[in-house]
Amino acid sequence: MARNIDLLPTPTHIKPKKLIVLSAPRTGTHGLYLALKMLGYTPYHMAEVIKAGPYTIQVMNDGLRAEMYHKGERYGRAEFDKWFAEYDVIIEMPFFMLRSVLKAYPDAKFLLTERNPDKWATSIMNTIGKVHKGFHTFPMSIYKYLDGFTSGMSFMGDMTIGYYGNGHGATPEGEKALAENYKEYIAEVKRIVPPEQLKVCRLEDGFGWEEICPYLGVPVPDAKWPSLNTPEEFHQFSSPKIQQVFVKGLIGTASIIAPFVAVCAWYLRRGSLSL
Repeated sequence: MARNIDLLPTPTHIKPKKLIVLSAPRTGTHGLYLALKMLGYTPYHMAEVIKAGPYTIQVMNDGLRAEMYHKGERYGRAEFDKWFAEYDVIIEMPFFMLRSVLKAYPDAKFLLTERNPDKWATSIMNTIGKVHKGFHTFPMSIYKYLDGFTSGMSFMGDMTIGYYGNGHGATPEGEKALAENYKEYIAEVKRIVPPEQLKVCRLEDGFGWEEICPYLGVPVPDAKWPSLNTPEEFHQFSSPKIQQVFVKGLIGTASIIAPFVAVCAWYLRRGSLSL
């Protein structure tokens, strides 16, 4: 069975990767994404997935399912070249597919931002976890299937929260598991990535132009760091998509119910006339 990525055309040009960011979501990655764009880079981040739409979400989910749950063939350099051909920086996706990314780009320059594991787990639950719960609460548990984008993102949330939460989902037990698995992830990155290829930044110690520009060999710009990626920013970014699906669901429900009500009214009226 063909994977979605196999249906993408082979690119005629592939941008060399100037940086691969191994950081987890909710560790300053959105601000980094915006900052790198300001510096003239073309970074790939979850924001690009959301902009691209349902097909790209399917490509992402195929890769995550193979990496996390060993269902299907893992992505390698050929698949990543198709997926990231137009980008010179990869952000967030490597967190979900660490081993495959390191195998595909052994000579790359890597960056890891880390934060307190307990705070990270809480942040995940306050953002991705809340959206995940929303997708499993009526009426969104039904409406999501009327939209390819939302059903794909819901499936992605199921995989990631389930995997890193050890199957406990968005619960207190799941949050504890998130923190422990994050600790293990940070330790694994530091263990397997050559130190001369890896820069580690801790959010609590400060993260901005002074940390990334010297590592990239570019001047520090005279501009404010673009984003702190607070939970409020996350929900401001994700809410419009969810609201669109809710409205779409209402319209779809109405289109199903209205004819049924009309038929019932006709039968009732016909019955009363016959009496």
